[in-house]
Amino acid sequence: MSECIISDIQYISCACNRIPHSADYGKNGILCYGACNSIAICDFNTKTTGKVIKTLVRHTNKVNVVRWIKFTSGKPETELISASSDGTVIIWSKNENNYEPTSTINVNDPVSICHAVYTNQEGTLNLLICTGSTNGDFKLWKRNATGEIILHQEFSFGKRIPLQACLSSLPESNKPLLFVALDDFTIQVFTTNSLESDLFRVKNLIGHEDWVTCMDVMQVNGETFLASGSQDSFIRLWKLSKKMENSNQELTTKAEEFEVDGKKYQIVLESILSGHEGWVYGVNWHPVIENNGKVTQPMKLLSCSLDKSMVVWEPNESTGIWMETVRVGEVGGNSVGFYGCKFGANGNEIIAHGYQGSFHIWRFDENGKNWIPLSAPSGHFGEVVDLAWDPRGRFLVTVSIDQTTRIHAPWSENLQNWHEIARPQIHGHDMSCLTMLAPHKFASGAEEKVVRIFTSPLTFKTCLDKISYADDFKGVLAENASLPALGLMNKAIFEQDLKEIETHAGSSRDLKYERPPVEEELIQHTLWPEEQKLYGHGYEVFTMSARHDGNLLATACKSANPEYAAIIIWDTKTWRQLQKLIAHQLTVTQLSFSPNDKYLLSVSRDRRWSLFSFDNGKYDLIAASLKKDSLHGRIIWCCAWSHDSKYFTTGSRDGKIGIWSENVHLNKPHQPVTSFEANISVTALAFAPISLSLDVYILAIGYENGEIEIRKITLTENESVWELLAKYDSSFAHHLTVKRLQFRPIENKKETTLQLASCGSDHIVKIYSFDVQYL
Repeated sequence: MSECIISDIQYISCACNRIPHSADYGKNGILCYGACNSIAICDFNTKTTGKVIKTLVRHTNKVNVVRWIKFTSGKPETELISASSDGTVIIWSKNENNYEPTSTINVNDPVSICHAVYTNQEGTLNLLICTGSTNGDFKLWKRNATGEIILHQEFSFGKRIPLQACLSSLPESNKPLLFVALDDFTIQVFTTNSLESDLFRVKNLIGHEDWVTCMDVMQVNGETFLASGSQDSFIRLWKLSKKMENSNQELTTKAEEFEVDGKKYQIVLESILSGHEGWVYGVNWHPVIENNGKVTQPMKLLSCSLDKSMVVWEPNESTGIWMETVRVGEVGGNSVGFYGCKFGANGNEIIAHGYQGSFHIWRFDENGKNWIPLSAPSGHFGEVVDLAWDPRGRFLVTVSIDQTTRIHAPWSENLQNWHEIARPQIHGHDMSCLTMLAPHKFASGAEEKVVRIFTSPLTFKTCLDKISYADDFKGVLAENASLPALGLMNKAIFEQDLKEIETHAGSSRDLKYERPPVEEELIQHTLWPEEQKLYGHGYEVFTMSARHDGNLLATACKSANPEYAAIIIWDTKTWRQLQKLIAHQLTVTQLSFSPNDKYLLSVSRDRRWSLFSFDNGKYDLIAASLKKDSLHGRIIWCCAWSHDSKYFTTGSRDGKIGIWSENVHLNKPHQPVTSFEANISVTALAFAPISLSLDVYILAIGYENGEIEIRKITLTENESVWELLAKYDSSFAHHLTVKRLQFRPIENKKETTLQLASCGSDHIVKIYSFDVQYL
């Protein structure tokens, strides 16, 4: 990132990748998880609800595994390891407040298994790493004191494929211990006589009746405990210890024995935990805790399953039998269940991530002696395709191909601490676009021919009143909304309907506005009623824009001919079609009304832009670019208006950006006032809502590679200057295509602190803040 203005990331919203083992919670109070091709770092030390503070970008494909490399002493972690479908494994080391990629392993095939442990060799913490690929390859790597990583050993399992693996050490020894779960439902145990020699198999643990999906290992009181969870819905606890001669001939569990370097060891099946009704996808031992200088490891195990529940297991003090002591979850809103679970730093918190990328956190309340749900970081789990600010800048609305619409706002406890506060639309089709019609009303489009209009319920108005103000929410009547099981339309719920619904699904009145809503509340109690459906397009709705006075709505759909490329103008009072504007031959990619609502601008896949002017109650075409002798030679992806409506800008796949004057005329060759060539596809544009001085504008530019530039553009009669103020690389901005940029509206035009929202194909929504007072 290079810049001459001070920039800060105000907010990062992204979901966890929807695969097991893609998230981990450390003793350092930081949650790390895979977010598309990046790793999100969420800090729970300063914010009670956690805040994603940065994304680590180096992988070029989906991140499959993220783990903290843990110290046996329970010290806060300083390194994490990540594995990706791009065939690489990266070790990230903490450097002050950042995490730097210090070592990279090229496995060359998509990596699905990854685990690492420190090995204390002659006082030096070396690292032992195991990796497994989707093609069945399994390898062991070593990092020495110089940071060099070498291949230590390759394993062959014949026709069997390794599914999971974890590393530890033999009891009271520094000799490595490796557990590998295969697709024949067995767990193979490997160890070695020395750190330098190859590992060899010592035992084969049999018992599970389906694939082993998760394992976790811990050492306590000179014994090593392995927990394994399976698709057979059972959890098995294995204890590995030095062999003790049973002189009293007591009845004991049958032990699997082996010998290493003259010492005898045994593995016994400690317990079988039965309580889940679905595939078990996560097990996690209670972390090491320090009390009065004494390090202890409580015997507690956390598990989660696709049965939508998370369970804490403990041995009974008198009998030693493992029992279920806590069960949380089992909520209808979490439709598929949990993919992974972790204890918090001190064991008083438990966290799980689900199929929809959401996090679920419970904390033990010492006063009430019960577990209470907490707000957690959230975000889209699919490509985010569009966003729009509330006209007064109080909240941001985003839509994604994950079939949801989400609302983000700063929470009252800390105006800098943003959260998802509502999920007004949960759809059955991938979303494609949205626009705000009024502070309490928006329109959205999806991969269907229908435009849908939504109006805020009273519950959202109440919530907004708590964190800002909602005095302009006029005509809000419905209490809440519900989504029928087999429907796509949100049904309004009024006061008289609440009693019947409360008996079945709980009430939105249960929402506590002292904290942001948790995932279950977002799903069940924050829907917006659907006011209207608009029919008229022949294909899937692709883009839309509303006049700033909210009286007209313009929409367009995917098209391969002029007939279906028509722009439809709707009257938002009667919801009737007023006009069909035919000016393009292919799909219109973006629409934009000028701030003074005098003009409508459209850009298209046919490499042309068109400008319509409002006169006598309708919009007429007054200018259009030509295919030949035009600035743009490829698809025009985006457009934007300056805040004073004097200029509009267009950006295309061939990397060219043009700024055009509103004073263009039909049937005349149109030349831009100024142009800029970026040599990379331009996918998003946004003018800042203020001018630095007369004819000096700020333009945000989003690119196909995920980078964002902020430029100061000076327009004079003699020349134009494009000055680079800031360039945000893929770590600061996005690591895949930027889909939309929009500055937060400001009511005070003398305001110098600007906020810019961006969304991208990397599933991430970000809000940046920067100060322009010294420019």
